[in-house]
Amino acid sequence: MDLTREFPRSPFDRLGGIDHLKRMSDKARAKNNGTLGEYIYNCPLDVFCLDFLEIDHETFASIAGSARTDDEILAAVLDKSPNARDPEKVHAFNMSYEALSPDTPEKWKYFIATRDAIDPSRTDIRTWPRLIDLEEKRTLTV
Repeated sequence: MDLTREFPRSPFDRLGGIDHLKRMSDKARAKNNGTLGEYIYNCPLDVFCLDFLEIDHETFASIAGSARTDDEILAAVLDKSPNARDPEKVHAFNMSYEALSPDTPEKWKYFIATRDAIDPSRTDIRTWPRLIDLEEKRTLTV
């Protein structure tokens, strides 16, 4: 994964039913390979996912570095994370993750400026995961 040349997968692309896991895998692999570019591995959204999984970022980076496929990453995550094996907890995590929005006036100011610089007509975009998809030019539905 070379994030200097391509985007990581969408925050909504699920692995094992878990939001953000594929994206975080792409970023961890890129970090391991020195091709992270402007992306940040262990950003607040990664931390939110890792906290749910109860896996620290170094361990996850190691998993992503040694796995050849998404299925191997998922198997390692399922082995280490009881939360990832509980469908109700996964659903609750996904709902919380998809609703993550700025939590301070300063963050809202940044969020709105970023969104409006991309497409000022998309006032419906009110969460970080949807802003990421807007920034990376993925098709968004209302």
